[in-house]
Amino acid sequence: MGACAVDIEKGHRNLSVRYALNDRDGVHAILRDIHHLRSSRFERGDYAACDVLIDLAEAIGRAGLTAREKEVLYYVYERDLDVKEAGQLMGISPQKAGLRVRNGLERIAKVYTAWNYGEEAA
Repeated sequence: MGACAVDIEKGHRNLSVRYALNDRDGVHAILRDIHHLRSSRFERGDYAACDVLIDLAEAIGRAGLTAREKEVLYYVYERDLDVKEAGQLMGISPQKAGLRVRNGLERIAKVYTAWNYGEEAA
């Protein structure tokens, strides 16, 4: 039997490069693209996207986000609102909404850092 010519790890490596999840910017990038990642699971059978989304859900669950951080992240990344609109819905200033987004992203990034996420692909 010969070796398989299909690189089954390519998708994982590509996503690890695109989303450096051990910092706030990387977590922002993956959350910004969450709708695309979700659709690519089904439209292209993208197993790497499935794995990334499962890990993201676990990281969010372990991040210890406050209820307000979860709420503002939902509005900004799930509902595609800007920080000002999210703040209005929550009854807080855009500055406070932005601070909660940053704090939430940092908490999620700390989980990925603790996991050494993506280092095997580097």
